[in-house]
Amino acid sequence: MEIIRKGLDRLLEILCCLVLAVMVAVSCWQVISRYIVGQPSTITEELLRFSLVWISMLGMAYVAGKQQHISLTILIDKVSEKVRLIWMIILQLTFMAFSTWILIIGGLKISAISMLQISPALGIPMGHVYYALPIAGALIIIYSVLNIIDSLHALPRSSSQHVEK
Repeated sequence: MEIIRKGLDRLLEILCCLVLAVMVAVSCWQVISRYIVGQPSTITEELLRFSLVWISMLGMAYVAGKQQHISLTILIDKVSEKVRLIWMIILQLTFMAFSTWILIIGGLKISAISMLQISPALGIPMGHVYYALPIAGALIIIYSVLNIIDSLHALPRSSSQHVEK
């Protein structure tokens, strides 16, 4: 399982870094073309907007996999390790439900609906932009399954640690 997690982490790190590098280069070109050349580029704004959608969705999946998402821990910090692990499993199941219904099913529907809509500057189907949703949803589900497996493996160890004390 650790091989899958490390592979996904590395893939998402590389993709997000590449998309960010493209965004910086395109943003610089937009400034140069507007203020130095005097002819603003027509594709840069749209490319930056679509890149932001993709990097946001891929970044969301990466953060969910690392379990570094925003969370309130004031109550969960006060409970036992076993309750904390059970809560983690419930949280991962919630992520999986959200990813299935909203990101995958909703994302596939919006992608199919918008496939005939062509972006004005880049000339690509808008459905390709919205494919970021189901892809991120699938990645979050994979990460959630890995997180649940990790939590289940940690559950017996935490119970045996309490017995030893």
